[in-house]
Amino acid sequence: MNIIGMAIGVLGLSFIVIFIWMISLSVRKKRLELEKKEREEAYRRALERSREEERRERLFQAESGHVPTILYLAKEAERKNLREALFWYEKAASFDNINGMHGVVRVCNRMRDDMVLRAKSRFWESCIKGLEGDLSSKFETGQALVYGHGTEVNVVKGLNLIQEAAENDHIESIIFMGAWCVSPDNLSPSPADSTYWYSKAAKLNSLKGMMYLGLNYLKGVGVPANYEKGCYWLERAAEKAHPESMFHAGEAWMDRGANGNSVAYIWLYLAAHFGHEEARALRDKVGGKMGVNSVVGLQALARPLQKKIATGRVNKHSIIRALNKLYKRNIPVPEKGQALEDTEIAESASELLESELATSEKLAQLENELENDEDDEPVQSSTPSLDFTNTSMDKS
Repeated sequence: MNIIGMAIGVLGLSFIVIFIWMISLSVRKKRLELEKKEREEAYRRALERSREEERRERLFQAESGHVPTILYLAKEAERKNLREALFWYEKAASFDNINGMHGVVRVCNRMRDDMVLRAKSRFWESCIKGLEGDLSSKFETGQALVYGHGTEVNVVKGLNLIQEAAENDHIESIIFMGAWCVSPDNLSPSPADSTYWYSKAAKLNSLKGMMYLGLNYLKGVGVPANYEKGCYWLERAAEKAHPESMFHAGEAWMDRGANGNSVAYIWLYLAAHFGHEEARALRDKVGGKMGVNSVVGLQALARPLQKKIATGRVNKHSIIRALNKLYKRNIPVPEKGQALEDTEIAESASELLESELATSEKLAQLENELENDEDDEPVQSSTPSLDFTNTSMDKS
């Protein structure tokens, strides 16, 4: 009995020890799991702090102008927040980074319903082409920067781009620079530079350049006023069928000396024929000062000139020389390298005037024909407008 009791006692004690040991293992396991969770939580918090610190560092670098970091933030944001991506892409683009520009265009095109973003997209597309060497796009980008079309206003940067294009003989840019130098928007106007740019355009055979250069000489903008040179450049462009130059040439000759109104009427008649609306009223005003007989003769003189100009068969300086000869003008014409057949126009003009104005009987007959023939143009009526466009004039 004693042995059995002792065995039972030992077994019970063993069970108690095992139970205590299992409880001890359970407690230790829970403690280890808790420690693991605490370590994982601490690691997670440390990782978040590291990421936050890294993001703050990236933001600082991006705001300081570090372009690779800006592009990284933009690319990250593009997956979840297009507005934020657009912000960073624009920032990169502002540093002339072409990847940033492409990013702006891409994001804007994903939000096509927004009119502002459409304009922004067009602006940056133009920037990209300009950086690739397209002078027209560089000019458009410069204009957009000057006037704030699709972007914030940056006059200095815009003018630099336009000037770069102008220095590479881009006609529109040259004309813009000439106008900007005397623009009310320019805080530092330079009339002399205006004439320089128009002179450059004129040397590149731009009809607008010739016209504006002529007006500068007439008004003394950036150069001493010189009436003869002004008329020369206006008439150079007018010879090539530029209606606005014809109009200004006519204005310049109004009431100028004995034959000024005659020359003015010829140019205004031609300007009206080639579609310049203001020229019609001014032509009739000049004609009213001269009388029917003179007007009939001048119309007869202008018609062959009109045909030659319309067909592009006018040689350089030929009309200028013809009018110089006919009206004893002193408009200077360069002599170097002259190979012009201008005598034909001058002689035919003289013959026309003689035939149209020789006798009073002939004048009366012409007056009657003007009243009864609808094909001829009355003094106070307007010639039919012809739809002539000048899209390629500047390159002629």
